[in-house]
Amino acid sequence: MLRRMAVVLAVSMMFAAPAAATELQWWSHWAIEDSKKAVLFEAKRRFEAANPGHTVTITFYEKKNMWPALRAAFTAGSGFPDVFYYDMDVPEFMTAGWLADLSNGVRWQNIEPFGKAFWTRPGPGGKTGTWAIPVEAASDEIYYNRKMFKELGITVPANFAFTQEQFKDVVAKCAKAGYAAFATGAADRDWAAHYIPNALLLDKLGSDETLKLFRGELSWKDPRVVEVFRYYKDLIDLGAYAKTLSSMTLAEAHRYFHAEQKACMFPVGSWYTGRAFVPPDKGGQPKEFELGMLNNPQMKDGKGHGQKFLGVAGSLSVAAKSPHLPLAIKVADAFADVEIGNMWMARTGVQTGIKTEPAKIDSPLKWYFDEYARVNKSTKWVDLTAQQVRLLMKPGLWETYVATVNQGLPNKVIGPDEALAKLEEARLRGK
Repeated sequence: MLRRMAVVLAVSMMFAAPAAATELQWWSHWAIEDSKKAVLFEAKRRFEAANPGHTVTITFYEKKNMWPALRAAFTAGSGFPDVFYYDMDVPEFMTAGWLADLSNGVRWQNIEPFGKAFWTRPGPGGKTGTWAIPVEAASDEIYYNRKMFKELGITVPANFAFTQEQFKDVVAKCAKAGYAAFATGAADRDWAAHYIPNALLLDKLGSDETLKLFRGELSWKDPRVVEVFRYYKDLIDLGAYAKTLSSMTLAEAHRYFHAEQKACMFPVGSWYTGRAFVPPDKGGQPKEFELGMLNNPQMKDGKGHGQKFLGVAGSLSVAAKSPHLPLAIKVADAFADVEIGNMWMARTGVQTGIKTEPAKIDSPLKWYFDEYARVNKSTKWVDLTAQQVRLLMKPGLWETYVATVNQGLPNKVIGPDEALAKLEEARLRGK
């Protein structure tokens, strides 16, 4: 009898239903960046191979459209994905309790210490956690069109940094030839026109004083700051920006620079490569485009010569209330892998917070890595990017900085003195 029962049990187990399969939802930015999408799909493949029966569906967005959808879903308590792209555009997601603490369950030994440190911050109730995997890192750079510079007779200095007067002359030459100096579009990013003024402030003041300024510990009417803003207004008046600045999106600005070639330079994060180094029919730069890089202009008596901003950018988070939380964390952990870091660098040309093995990175983008290393050989990095300045500013100051520096000044709606007066008022109000 016992023997027959054992046989029946064995047979019934053979035909028993397998464990319920789970389909996890992943929302990601980079909708038009195929090189980055390739890495995401590889991480998805690895997760699914290691967790048979469970699958991941990735839905791609442009992040401007993703943030409202995420915010609405989290607020409603339903309809949100299990894992999702995250960055400092929406720091309030951390304190709202919408992100899972990834302190455990992730192979942090495969993540650069600066990357983990960046996302280790106070969360809901002030409790510290680690809220994201730092997939992307980026520096604030100024790219330029080599061929255009040659045609205009512009010679780049040996240190890749123009002096204050030389840079003014570069802008003037570009404008006189019918080009915008900067291919900047601020229609869908509230920090897109911050790169040049931020670079000028950093070079003039140096990192310590610039960070004090952003934190509200230094007056916006400091004579050095006034000098920078008035010089910046000179650049704007010469024709630094396209007339389409306010209506041009970030994606359109990329094409304006490398496909249409209507601008001499493009101040932007080094994640430029993620959009540019894809086939031209996918929005990438033409194969014959000659890309160069610059260091920040050197202001007279500047204290920050050779300094640049660098920080963590696009990352991956997990929904704290995901019904499949352990599996969702495993998806995030798929990125904590040196091979994934190598692939990210090889395919995108963008820095990463994942550890890599440079000797094993075989990439057609080696020329770019070499150029980046050559230009930034002596760079002193400052832990911040244009997108992260808002983290240092007190309530009201960031909104004023966006209104005056991302919109008012470059569009010639207000002058430098009026902009500084508004910023100083906001600084004092926030104390």
